[in-house]
Amino acid sequence: MLSVSICGTILVIGLVAAAASFWFAFEEARDLQDDELREIAWLVSPGDAKVLSSQGGFKQADEPGMRIWVLKVSKLATRLVTPDLTLTLPGELSDGLHTIDSHGESWRIYIRPMSAEYGLAVAQRTSARDEIARDSALRTLIPLLAVIPVLIILAGILIRILLRKVQQLSAEVDRRGDTDLAPLVAEGAPSEILPFVSSTNRLLGRLQSAISQQRQFVADAAHELRSPVTAMTLQLENAMTVEGTSDAVLARLAPLGKSISRMRSLVEQLLMLAEREAGPPTVSHDIDAKVVVIDVLGEIFPFADSKDIDLGLDVGESLTIQGGQEDFRALVRNAIDNAVLYTPPGGKVDVRLYREGNAAVFEVEDSGPGIPHEELPRVFDAFYRVVGSGQPGSGLGLTIVRSAAARLGGKVSLHTIASRGKTGLRFVYAQEVVDA
Repeated sequence: MLSVSICGTILVIGLVAAAASFWFAFEEARDLQDDELREIAWLVSPGDAKVLSSQGGFKQADEPGMRIWVLKVSKLATRLVTPDLTLTLPGELSDGLHTIDSHGESWRIYIRPMSAEYGLAVAQRTSARDEIARDSALRTLIPLLAVIPVLIILAGILIRILLRKVQQLSAEVDRRGDTDLAPLVAEGAPSEILPFVSSTNRLLGRLQSAISQQRQFVADAAHELRSPVTAMTLQLENAMTVEGTSDAVLARLAPLGKSISRMRSLVEQLLMLAEREAGPPTVSHDIDAKVVVIDVLGEIFPFADSKDIDLGLDVGESLTIQGGQEDFRALVRNAIDNAVLYTPPGGKVDVRLYREGNAAVFEVEDSGPGIPHEELPRVFDAFYRVVGSGQPGSGLGLTIVRSAAARLGGKVSLHTIASRGKTGLRFVYAQEVVDA
């Protein structure tokens, strides 16, 4: 839009300048033609009959319409008829320049006094004069009209060159993750946009500060809740193991135990999320992805077995990736745990680990209800849960997965399965393999 605006402005100004140049050149040419009539009138000798058109001193011209006529005119009135000319001049014309109409034609005439009864007139058709002036003015437009497109092209090229840094900054922002709020590098940017870049960096700084405070608050709240929740769990377990406790009391304590268990799980996930987002990146080292997947699967198997879910595993060769092992472990655990949690009893969850090109791909596919396509972009947000899922949860599992994936340098995606009467969700995580 900026290029179009500037180039359009150049075009409009160029056309206005061209029009003004044409008008001034046209008027200047007409003034020169008036001077030409005046010079001819004073250079011609009244006694030289050869140059007087009114006395037959002329030859038939190839272009009679362009001819300049030198006439001896009477102070009373003059009518001249030749093969090329029919002209009537009124007698009351004063000395000097005049524009008159005669027999349907417009004439420009200069009158020079010769005696009390006669004068000398130098005349030319106005149409011929205008044609000459117009041709002369048009020639002055050629350089200007040739420069306008050159200026437009140069302006477009310069704008692209000068704003290339803006495009680079835009591409950099698009490549960044949701949590990357590092300042933009303003080096090489045009001075005109430096204030905008500085303001953007200040805004990013304020956002970073606000998010850091929010994360710190969540971490502090989770730490403060951890001890009371642990104490409540122990007290509940002690109360339920006291001898003589009636079955009615135990039945009332059971729902409380489930609520405390969910609260403890929420606190643990909040702590894990705060650690992933607020803490510094863990030391990167080689991770055997196959070992971690098998280990986590063994931990979740009892939960899947209690729901009568067929938890399958398909792993091939050992694949080595680089990063923090706790990050990859958290990613694998939350992905499998979510699949088992939202798959109905008697369903199926398949876990795969395979190599695709230069990437290790960890995939979890379930036979649950899936997630509507329009909600897929939001399920990675903290505390967001799909309406109608019917399963307990905090809405933090996929948030932890996204944070862990960002720290590992991999890419995570979700794909809803809905074809041929089959529903479900496919979780895919891909990360570059470290070759031995």
